[in-house]
Amino acid sequence: MNNFRQYQEIQIMTADRVRIVIMLYEGVLRFNKCAQKAMEDKNIAARTNFINRSLAIISELSNSLNMEEGGEIAGNLARLYDFAAEQLMRANMRNNPAPLEVVNRIMTELKAGWEAIATDRAAQPGKQAQIGVLANGL
Repeated sequence: MNNFRQYQEIQIMTADRVRIVIMLYEGVLRFNKCAQKAMEDKNIAARTNFINRSLAIISELSNSLNMEEGGEIAGNLARLYDFAAEQLMRANMRNNPAPLEVVNRIMTELKAGWEAIATDRAAQPGKQAQIGVLANGL
């Protein structure tokens, strides 16, 4: 195992739920960027691989939502994740980077929201946000 991979695994194993969600959004953004590059290079196999990896992350995010306790926020996130998945499939089927940009904007905004939660939690260590309602399985 190379050092970078080992570092990544340690980072994931020691991260709290908020940091894991942020890392998942970062993964989608990274894989979408790679898919866009693959589109430019006309590399269909790579494009499909990277988009499928983004889809897998979005599926995990969606499946981890606690719909019972998350209420309207969890429902809204579920709809955003469904929309993002549709856009990724559209980008792949049509070899079009535009839907990837739509997903990137959504993921960037969601990531910023979770980063704000992380900052708030760091500033107020005694205050625990109820992350479980949004990231049940993570």
